[in-house]
Amino acid sequence: MKPKNKSLCPICKINKKNPSDKYCKNHLQAKEGLQKGYESWLKAYSILSWEDYLKQLLDLGDQVGNLVRDVVEYEFYFKEN
Repeated sequence: MKPKNKSLCPICKINKKNPSDKYCKNHLQAKEGLQKGYESWLKAYSILSWEDYLKQLLDLGDQVGNLVRDVVEYEFYFKEN
């Protein structure tokens, strides 16, 4: 088994600008938007886990943009932090 290349985005396999970032620039922006959205949902629903938030977004299907959906699926199914 090949070791993971830490300089590539785990979603799209494009080089990350900063190797210490989790994702490439585009997926990192999508993740930041997800986190801001999560904060808004927490205010509205009080109790909502990150996993439940991701599940809600998965249930929206095509109503979620491609980059956001990529990050949601990766975060939900691979549960990396």
